[in-house]
Amino acid sequence: MSVVVPVYRCLPYVEGCLRSVLAQTRPVDEIVLVDDRGGDASMAVAERYLTERCAPLRTVVHDRNRGLGRARNSGLAAATGDLIWFLDSDDQADPRFVELLAAALEDGSADFACTRTLRVDEGGRVLQVDEEPYGAMVVSGTDFAHRLVTGRAKAYACTKLFRRAMLGDRPWDEDQGYEDMAPLMRMSLAAARVALVDEPLYRYLYREGSISTSLSTRTLDLFTVERDVRAAVAAAGLSGRWTPELLGFRYREVLRSVAHVAMRADHVAASRPELYDTALGRVRGVVSVRDIVPLARTGHRREAVFAALLAVAPRLYSTILRYR
Repeated sequence: MSVVVPVYRCLPYVEGCLRSVLAQTRPVDEIVLVDDRGGDASMAVAERYLTERCAPLRTVVHDRNRGLGRARNSGLAAATGDLIWFLDSDDQADPRFVELLAAALEDGSADFACTRTLRVDEGGRVLQVDEEPYGAMVVSGTDFAHRLVTGRAKAYACTKLFRRAMLGDRPWDEDQGYEDMAPLMRMSLAAARVALVDEPLYRYLYREGSISTSLSTRTLDLFTVERDVRAAVAAAGLSGRWTPELLGFRYREVLRSVAHVAMRADHVAASRPELYDTALGRVRGVVSVRDIVPLARTGHRREAVFAALLAVAPRLYSTILRYR
């Protein structure tokens, strides 16, 4: 069993991350560190921490910064385990993460196993559990894909334990942000069974400056993600059955996410961020008043309100968001 840890500008967090790996009640067979050339001491600290503890270590060094998707793929290529865990270097896992997910995977004869996520701040305070309770412990891949498109499950690579055969050679999207959303949709639709662990065993660090909280060109990659998710659903022959779900996905995961990141960046900046007009223009170019009723009818009420306000009163929506 291998754990792949991309290392990039994570100096305050990397020892805690690796401590949580070494504390696993079912030990991992190897830790693959991928140096994604962040220009700080993160990789040196990580290597020293593991070497001093005689941990089973492999290293991969990129020639330059290549992004999280390529780092995960590079680590996978160097890994030798039949089970693969992709752990983000600023996060931590419960000591029972590997034990419980591996048991669920094996007991359920599943292609991958997934746990729920504790979102924490930099002080370690739990902010929320990102997913609602799973209920069933083993579901079909199509059922899990439906959970992804409806937001009842999250496409975080790091909360899952995969059979290597499920992954292929380079599963994660490269040279773009949000590199796990579309690949997880494709994997889910290809999977026979997915095992679910209801107890939240992964601690996901929410911090300012991450791709999900900072306005950049990577924010706009969410439009590419939507295109790829729709293509995967279409290839599985499910577009017609999932029309309301795909509309909700567009508004929840793409349009609202891009708008929120752009507006919050505008709220804290001394002057309007460079990409603000581009991002809001892309969003408003897709938002349609014709979507309001279909969204509301299918239970996407927040998305319907968002569509209405973005279409007719974006400044009002930004003001409301500022004080939420």
